[in-house]
Amino acid sequence: MKPILPIKKQQMPFSVTRPFFPSLTQAAINHGYKGIFGKMEFLWVRTKDHWLQVISRIIPYNGVRIKLQRMRGVNIGPKVHMGPMVTIDDVYPYFVTIEEGASISGQCFIIAHSIPVHYFSDVTESYVAPVVIGRYAWLAINVVVFPGVTIGEGSIIASGSVVTKSIPPFVMAAGTPAVVKKDIAMQVKRNYTEERFNEILAKRKADFGF
Repeated sequence: MKPILPIKKQQMPFSVTRPFFPSLTQAAINHGYKGIFGKMEFLWVRTKDHWLQVISRIIPYNGVRIKLQRMRGVNIGPKVHMGPMVTIDDVYPYFVTIEEGASISGQCFIIAHSIPVHYFSDVTESYVAPVVIGRYAWLAINVVVFPGVTIGEGSIIASGSVVTKSIPPFVMAAGTPAVVKKDIAMQVKRNYTEERFNEILAKRKADFGF
């Protein structure tokens, strides 16, 4: 899907169950498509992207998975590995960025939107927000990443974790919700120049306090 909406956190209408055609009209509007031709374009793009996602989940070749997800609009850098059965936001793929060298293990879910039914409108918010998987971050098997989350450069997310808040660079995080368990900065330092390493640590301290 092509990027029409601004890539930033923004409120969205709550979900309301409707017949197919009124639902299609509202979905097209929510995605920024306008008019009758916009609605038809949205229907085509949404259908195409769905099948690209389905094929990318089951095909046994990393390079093809990456290509198919890029065709959906996911921003994927070089040297990225993606395992089987990975799901990247089904309706807002262009809100997801996976940077150079990141590794996404099998059965991970990366979600860029939370749009509950209107019944819960006084309980929670309805929104879409960008997700960033940083350079050389590693998501182990069966990790779920929530909307608006950034996984810091060189960090590891343990198997089965649910990441609801951003994770600093150079750490190991685990749990539901995921929290920092270990600082691994010294173990990955050899991959960086002294200047670049210190720059990342300084930003980590400014953003996360350590």
